[in-house]
Amino acid sequence: MHAILRPYATAGVVVVGTGLIAATPVAVPAPMAHTVVDVALTAGGLPSLAEPWIDVYNNSAANATTLLNNYLLAPGVAWQQLYANVMGYAQQFLDDPSATSLADINQTIQEHWVAVRDGWSLPLGVDQATYNTVNHHTIDGTITTGHLLLIAQVPGYLPPGTDVDGVNAALNWMISPMSAMLMGSLGPGISPWIAMMNSIGEGDDLNGIMASAWDGFLNGAVLHLDSLLPMINDAGFLPAGMSLDRLDYTFGGLLTTGSVQLANYQVVGAGDEVLATVPTVGGSLFNGLGLEMVGVPFLNTINVVGQGIGPIAAWEMWGQTISALLGSGWDGKNTVTVTPPWVGTELPIIPDGFFDDGGASAQASDVFSGLEDVLYGLFS
Repeated sequence: MHAILRPYATAGVVVVGTGLIAATPVAVPAPMAHTVVDVALTAGGLPSLAEPWIDVYNNSAANATTLLNNYLLAPGVAWQQLYANVMGYAQQFLDDPSATSLADINQTIQEHWVAVRDGWSLPLGVDQATYNTVNHHTIDGTITTGHLLLIAQVPGYLPPGTDVDGVNAALNWMISPMSAMLMGSLGPGISPWIAMMNSIGEGDDLNGIMASAWDGFLNGAVLHLDSLLPMINDAGFLPAGMSLDRLDYTFGGLLTTGSVQLANYQVVGAGDEVLATVPTVGGSLFNGLGLEMVGVPFLNTINVVGQGIGPIAAWEMWGQTISALLGSGWDGKNTVTVTPPWVGTELPIIPDGFFDDGGASAQASDVFSGLEDVLYGLFS
C-alpha cells in the first residue's frame, strides 16, 4: 500500500513482530521427542562453568555503576531544580513585590509547566526547544548517524497523500520519555526469553543458556528479525535500489542504561579539574530499533545499532530531562558539565524596609491580583 510510510514501516514491523512472538504460546514437544543437553562438567571444570556467570556479573556491575553514578550526581535532580526555582521566585518577589514582578514569575512558571507537560509525550506542535531538549535524552546519533539520522530521513520518503501530521505524531511519541517508560517496563519481562532463544540457537550448553537468560533479565537482549527481510524487501515499502540487510530490536533489562546524544555528564572542580565523567542514561522505543539499509542515496549505507533501555534508566532519564526543561542546564550533545541544582541555592532573604509603606499600599490590590495569577499558573 503506497499510503504506508516506507522507512517507518520497519519500526512498525518490529513492534508487531515482537508482540506476536511474545504472545505466541511455547510449543510443547512430543512425548517421545527427548532432547539431551550435554553440560561440560569435566572439560575445564568449575572455571568453565563459572565463566558465563562472571560475564553476567561484570556486565551487570558496569551497568549498575553507571546507574548509581547518574543518581549520585544529584539525587532527585528534578526536585532539586524545582526547589532552586521556587527559592528564586520567592527572592524575586521579595526584592520587587510589584504586579510586574509577579507577572514575570507567573509567565516563567507557566512556560516551565508547559515544557514538562509536553516533554512527557511530545505531542504534535510541541515547542522546538522542548523537542530538542527531550531528544538529546531519548535518541542517539547525529544528523548523519544513528537514530537521529533515521528521523531526519523520514520526510524524504513520504509518498504523496500521506497524513504527514499523523506520521510526525507517531514518530514524536516513539522518541518520547513516555515510550521509554513503556519499553523500560516491558524489557525485563521479555529479554530473558529472547536471550534464552538466542543461546539455544547458538548451541550453548544448559549452563550457558541459564546464564544468558539471567543476563537478558539484567542487561537486555537483541531480538533478531532477519527472517522478515525477504518479506519487507519484496513488499515495495522501500524505494527502488534500497534494501534492508539487517533488522533487529534491542530490549532492555533491569539495569540497561541506553545510549543517547548527550553522551556524558562531567563534574568539574577547582581550577577546571575534571573530577568525574559519567556516561548518560536514556533512550526510547525508537532508540531500540536496529537496522542496516543499503542503496541509500548520498549515504549508500545506513547502519544503526539498537539501544535498549531499562526501567531504572528510564526514570533517571526522565528526572534529568525535567531538570533540563526547568533550566538546570543538564542538556546538550556529547559531554555536558553539570552541577547539582541545589548547590548555592539560599532561602529567601527579606530586604530592609520591605514592610515600610513608601506608597506600596496603593499597589496592594495589584500585588494580590498578581498572586492570583501565579496560583492560576501553578494549578491550571
